[in-house]
Amino acid sequence: MDEPGKPYDELYKIILVGDSSVGKTSYLIRLTKNVIKKQSQPTIGVEYAAQSILLPEEGKIVKSVIWDTAGAEKYKAITTAHYRKSEGALLFYDLSDKNSFDNVLSWRQEIIQYTEDSIVIMLVGNKLDLIQENPSNRCVSVNEVQQVCSKYNMIYYETSAKEGTNVKESFEQLIRKIYEHKQQCIEEEKSSNHQDYPNSEHKSSYQPLVQSNFEQSIQIKKQSDTCCGTQ
Repeated sequence: MDEPGKPYDELYKIILVGDSSVGKTSYLIRLTKNVIKKQSQPTIGVEYAAQSILLPEEGKIVKSVIWDTAGAEKYKAITTAHYRKSEGALLFYDLSDKNSFDNVLSWRQEIIQYTEDSIVIMLVGNKLDLIQENPSNRCVSVNEVQQVCSKYNMIYYETSAKEGTNVKESFEQLIRKIYEHKQQCIEEEKSSNHQDYPNSEHKSSYQPLVQSNFEQSIQIKKQSDTCCGTQ
């Protein structure tokens, strides 16, 4: 993206998904403002904020528009409409609430249904501070969660929006995964186009004007694959 003075190189849409009261809004506020949410009130419909992340190795600034969706069933018609064209999703559960974990796969299915297959999904176990205070509060073992993530192609992070633990780190990891997969798809597309005409003599049979038109017709499809991994 070469627009003069543009304050970012890539623009991604990210959605926050999961049951009510798992800490989606608290995470977003901690990420964007680095403060604790003062009052615990459920999100009505959707809210959004923006956050820019520097990828130092690539020298790229990625701006994300982050949509915080309500977990209540009555808002589903509103929230799912905002899933479309998302490059990434943060799927939350409460580390101390088994029911919120049991609903994770239902939320994942909803994400897949209303977004592109290429979306990158990170499972976020929030309220890590409660587990650190009392390990018996953990509702599901880390091993079980990691198995689910491996099976369903999700990255995994545990965070505490209250303490700020792993909030920035988890978000940066999601952005990096999206960026890497987009670049991989671009390279694969270039390689595929090259393989269509591997013989240089065949290429040279085109007149310069025709060759130029052919090159201009190639569209680089920016589409990422889902990734899997654990953290």
